[in-house]
Amino acid sequence: MKTYHFLPVFILLVISYVGLHYYAARWAARGFALAAAPAAWLRWALLAAAFLGPLTMFLKRQFHVQWLEPLYAAGYAWMGIILIAAFVFAASDLAALLLRRAPWFNPALYAKATLLLLAAVTGWGVYGGQKVPVLREVTVPVKNLPSALEGFRIAQVSDMHVDSRWKLRQFSAIVDRINSANPDLVLVTGDLIDPGITCNADLAELAGKIKSRYGLYGALGNHEYYYGVEAAMDCYRAFGIKLLRNDAADLGPLRLIGLGDIHTEHLTKEDVTGIMARHKDGKFTVLMSHQPVFLREIAASGDYLGFSGHTHKGQIFPFHFFTWLFYSHFYGLYTINNSNFYVTSGSGTWGPPLRWLAPAEIPVIILKNAL
Repeated sequence: MKTYHFLPVFILLVISYVGLHYYAARWAARGFALAAAPAAWLRWALLAAAFLGPLTMFLKRQFHVQWLEPLYAAGYAWMGIILIAAFVFAASDLAALLLRRAPWFNPALYAKATLLLLAAVTGWGVYGGQKVPVLREVTVPVKNLPSALEGFRIAQVSDMHVDSRWKLRQFSAIVDRINSANPDLVLVTGDLIDPGITCNADLAELAGKIKSRYGLYGALGNHEYYYGVEAAMDCYRAFGIKLLRNDAADLGPLRLIGLGDIHTEHLTKEDVTGIMARHKDGKFTVLMSHQPVFLREIAASGDYLGFSGHTHKGQIFPFHFFTWLFYSHFYGLYTINNSNFYVTSGSGTWGPPLRWLAPAEIPVIILKNAL
């Protein structure tokens, strides 16, 4: 099996994340003409804040208690705020290059205006992370679609990352949205749970309220492995989610295949296409695969309707560009040969409880026979 080397990428991300804090401190010191001593204190304060996010993740995994949830929320939120701040400050610096020669340009007022813009964008991001995702209906034409599947509705839930009480409340509203769409089938394409939440009756009760004609099926995401794959699988079963891990189910007019998380299980292209060939039976075939990888190889092996998530569509701009570098199929509907693949932005958030220019969604795919 292929080995994935994520350590260099992780190191680069850590260096870049710390660098964002240093840049933000330099910008504030320069923009507000701080004296040497206050500027030094600001640099050290922001560099210390760089460790708040990692500390939050460690505490949440090792010592999660409900009364610390405000601390966890603040630690995760800071990760998003500093990313937005660095982007706003960089855009401000670029704009200043064009404006500073104007006779009316005032550096002090310009710095204050930049902070006001940062506050507005951050508020927008917080709102985006807290609002209930919208239903997004997408009609997909399929050649030679069986008549029994004309108008068939498949709802997808992905990347909820339920790890706190407020995420449970958000999931409750999502369940109501799903049921309002009257789906024939509901698919959970991974990352439903995260360290910090136990497999409790509240989440099981909410999942049990999801209604569809052919039931509720799921595939594992990478965060289920972080949670503990055996424990996560037990949770899925307790929630009434029929889990498919490199396995398939026969659902009347269609065949449903679910993959384990490709990168976490170190599945190669040959492994994936082999699983598809082993479980395909000639019926219209639907695929659940958390990470949108090997789509061209899958499409070359047969005709499928695939569902993926994982990318969050970047979640917070401008992280879209970095996500796209790793996942060329990173959001929306893709048609490859005679196969269609939908990659969702997800229904929740991971880490920072913010979304900016990457709204959450509940996709509802509607099948129709292609003319």
